[in-house]
Amino acid sequence: MVGVTALTPFLVLLVVLGVLGTVLYWAFGNDRRGVPDHTGTDFGLLVEVAAVPTVEAADVLASRLRRAGIRVSVVRRGGVHLLLVFPADAPDAKLLVR
Repeated sequence: MVGVTALTPFLVLLVVLGVLGTVLYWAFGNDRRGVPDHTGTDFGLLVEVAAVPTVEAADVLASRLRRAGIRVSVVRRGGVHLLLVFPADAPDAKLLVR
């Protein structure tokens, strides 16, 4: 029978850490998602249909879109108010805000 030396626990530790590292890399290491946009210009699924200078104009256009059954979000970027809708509603929304 082979005796346990001081090297044996170290080798077991290395094997356990190697297996753990491999499992963690397999579970979490191959993430291909894009880096989040922290500049404030990416609105995810929403697209811009209008940009107006005042909050009153944005409210008028947003209420017009809502009455037509189009979901709309208003976002302020700088001095401009952007009206954002889902891509499927964008053509109809652009007709209504013009």
